[in-house]
Amino acid sequence: MSSKKVLVCIDDSSYCKAACEYGVYIAKLHNLPLVLLNVVDHLHVSKKVDLSGNIGFGSKETLLEELSLEEQEESKKLISKGRTLLKTFSDYAKEQGVENLFSLQRHGNFEENLEDLEKESFIAIIGFDKDSKNLEDIIRALTLPILIVNSEFSPINSILMAYDGSDYANKAIYEATKEPIFPNITRHIVNINKDTQSSQKLLSEAKNLFAKADFEVQTSSLEGNNKVEEILNYQKNNNLDIIAMGAYSHNRLKSVLFGSFTSKMLEKSESPLLLFR
Repeated sequence: MSSKKVLVCIDDSSYCKAACEYGVYIAKLHNLPLVLLNVVDHLHVSKKVDLSGNIGFGSKETLLEELSLEEQEESKKLISKGRTLLKTFSDYAKEQGVENLFSLQRHGNFEENLEDLEKESFIAIIGFDKDSKNLEDIIRALTLPILIVNSEFSPINSILMAYDGSDYANKAIYEATKEPIFPNITRHIVNINKDTQSSQKLLSEAKNLFAKADFEVQTSSLEGNNKVEEILNYQKNNNLDIIAMGAYSHNRLKSVLFGSFTSKMLEKSESPLLLFR
């Protein structure tokens, strides 16, 4: 088993507590250390900035001083709030029996801090609100598995994997068989394709990859124009707990022009998403 850590991002999102609960769950499942990370971004936009261009003589220095003091106060509040959150969830993790626990507050850019910690991390867990900003950039910045938590905590007994034969989909299978995050669960693999023969070929490839690692999977070929809806309907109809998939291609322009499959899944899914980059 890996000696890496389970990394949970602690903030004021709606599902931060659920993210922490999943972190505790996975840390105990694999007997790994748990790291709770709070990042303080000191980027500050003042409400006092005069945009009229009519700042009078002698006022510039006063305004700069006021802005500096305002920024300091805002930073102090963010630091204090982050420390309170870390203590709250650290206490919870200890109550749940996590002994190997680290609480970490860092400053600066969120993506850069995660990148700095990813080499020693087994998985990153992030609470997700529908209005969360920069999540795509965060996901693109990392190469480790990421659990996006968008609902209340529930133990994971089954997983649905969307497979299309892409490099990211194959990496998802590789990670799932090399060092599975959820080892003893029911696995379903689906492919959405109007070409049944091509779909069955892809599913056979996926099934064989799992079979080499002694994992049994159930496969299904789905048809339909809306791949997101097909996957979510299959998950709902089969009462599966979580969806795993490769996330974001390298082609940002294509994502901007046509919309990203990953972004659509983030928007529509009501269950956690396990993403592989």
